[in-house]
Amino acid sequence: MAPTWEQIRGSNYGTMGRSVSGIVHRPEGTWQRVIHLPEATWRYEDESGQPTFLENPSASWSRDSDGTMIHTDKSDGTMFVAVGGGSPAALLRAYDAFPPRPGRGFDEQRFVEPSEPRPVSVRGRDGWEVTGRDQFSNEPVTYVFDAELGVALRWQQGQESLELEKPVLDGEFESALFEWDGPARSIEDEIAKMQRAQQERERAVAGIPQAVPLWLPTKINAQSTSGNPRTGELTLSIHGQSPQFNLRRWVTAIGETALEWPNDSTPERFRRSIGVWTYEIRSYQEMGPDDCARIVESIVAVDPPARDAEEIAAELAAEESDRQEAEVLATLGTGRSLRNHLMSESLLIRTDFSDDVAWRDTAVAAMAPVPQGDDTEFAAYLTCIDNRENDGMTVDGLLDAIGEPPPYYAFLVDAETMSNPEKPIICVHTGPDEPERPRGRTFRVVPSEMSSVENNLSIANMDFEDFANSADDDGVFRGFR
Repeated sequence: MAPTWEQIRGSNYGTMGRSVSGIVHRPEGTWQRVIHLPEATWRYEDESGQPTFLENPSASWSRDSDGTMIHTDKSDGTMFVAVGGGSPAALLRAYDAFPPRPGRGFDEQRFVEPSEPRPVSVRGRDGWEVTGRDQFSNEPVTYVFDAELGVALRWQQGQESLELEKPVLDGEFESALFEWDGPARSIEDEIAKMQRAQQERERAVAGIPQAVPLWLPTKINAQSTSGNPRTGELTLSIHGQSPQFNLRRWVTAIGETALEWPNDSTPERFRRSIGVWTYEIRSYQEMGPDDCARIVESIVAVDPPARDAEEIAAELAAEESDRQEAEVLATLGTGRSLRNHLMSESLLIRTDFSDDVAWRDTAVAAMAPVPQGDDTEFAAYLTCIDNRENDGMTVDGLLDAIGEPPPYYAFLVDAETMSNPEKPIICVHTGPDEPERPRGRTFRVVPSEMSSVENNLSIANMDFEDFANSADDDGVFRGFR
């Protein structure tokens, strides 16, 4: 018999004031070990066991992109804000979304209108799934609570999600785990650095000649303030109102750059090329094409950069190519050791080293976003393992290397994958041996369907056999017919 929401909530309340630790997984395939001691003590560790974030009641440290820790001393005037829903607190402190009593005289419940609980499994643990509404954002939110411990095993809101594996309550941890005695720089230095960079950007932008339109559509608003009906004398208070819009421009021969916030979400109203420039109007307000055309035509053009446009375009293309190449190389996992990544669910393991180009092409195709036809894309979030110690690894060898799950599935790129024009990748069930799902069962999947398989297996939305049983006669899954 399913428990009520009130019973599940009470079980989660039972985790308050207790230490909790576990492995927090993210949808892109990364994970981190997290330790939390209420109320404000945290430790995040990366896959190598190194701390990336530490917090205790008096200070915090966070690892910057260059590997250095950034140190912040807490004080009464210090405010810490978790931006977005990606904080492990969404799992380890789920009870903050539905406090047991109103605070400060008003209702602080974020998670409202809960559904009836239903049984599910998250990374091998039984739990109860409840979907409600976040009344702060008015979006649906789903939690899965561990049936034994009461801690949240899964949190999802929109495209963001987190899952907790191997949860442990009431562990004992030395205070030194939540402190850092290595090299660090202060948050004040970091803020000053960011301010200097921002000031430099502002100076650079201020030096660009502006092209300002000389005409704007104006709505005249008039209000009578005094007058005499007998003589017709009247005084009006008059002001004009023009639509608010953003005017973009770029040298047509160089090409348009990628949109940045906030323009990326502002509707485009008009675009026209005049001379060497292309102008674009974006606005949340409705603007007619005739008014937009007149605005653009009234612009007094400025001179473009003195350098040759083709030369600048070639530089930008080379920089973008270098950026994309660096991004690809970072995802290929060259040199990664399989034993250091066995907590990651979605592993893509190279077992054939005869063709580096074929490996790269296969991995890139497997992780490529797949358009869904409604302005959305799905992509497989894979942790690639490219290490010659796995050369010639078989399915049995993989199972021996993994031992006890997790992971519960893995993908292999073998000689058949490399040589076959379709690049079919092996998907292996590495979870417990079950009658309907024997350990070591395999099927192959073409790269274009990897997102479907990986996304659904990673959140246990579908079972391994759902895909294996839908493979074609040659054992390759090419999508549901």
